[in-house]
Amino acid sequence: MDKINSGIELPEGFIVFISGVPGVGKTTISYELLKIFGAFRIIEETDLIREVLRGYNEYIKEEFREKVQFLFDRIEITSHTKLLSFDEAKQQCAFMKKSFEKIVARQQRKGIPSIVNGVHIVPEILDGLAQNHNIIYINLYINSEAEIYRRLINRDPHSYMLNHTSLIYQTNLDLYLSTSSLPKTRNIFNNIDVTNLNVSETIDEIVGCIKRRISSNG
Repeated sequence: MDKINSGIELPEGFIVFISGVPGVGKTTISYELLKIFGAFRIIEETDLIREVLRGYNEYIKEEFREKVQFLFDRIEITSHTKLLSFDEAKQQCAFMKKSFEKIVARQQRKGIPSIVNGVHIVPEILDGLAQNHNIIYINLYINSEAEIYRRLINRDPHSYMLNHTSLIYQTNLDLYLSTSSLPKTRNIFNNIDVTNLNVSETIDEIVGCIKRRISSNG
């Protein structure tokens, strides 16, 4: 177990899911949390899972052609470079839910506290993994389209995402509303408005959420 500033122990196998659209700082925040909670491991398999699923689907298409086309009309694994609407993000998350279940089961079985982040993580879809035991969902959101644009252009002035800020902002808003609608009991689901927060302030907010979640003993 790992102790944080309050003296509260980080339970073995404790899982932090961090969701949010591009530009909110999921990766930066994940690595900053790693500095505070030394026992954490960052799970960076989620984009890989999506690419493996896409490759497998393409193989099946080539092997069986029209025999399975009806399946792929319903199940499309998008590239990690595709910007997703909220409905698309939910769909991709649903396709990957079984993989997330396996990741959570493995990390909890081994007792390894872990952080999982990604644009295709939707708390609404993942609610109930491992009966929500030792799991917390943190959704980072921004309340201004202009702020999303500013963050994206600071990260990469030539990013293709800059032409799709409205879509990104709407997905961000829908994800916030979805997470807000989830049960407030046991401090499992959390929205954090990072619009005016720096990294340190965001970390303080997340640490507070983690403390409350652990204290709720769910």
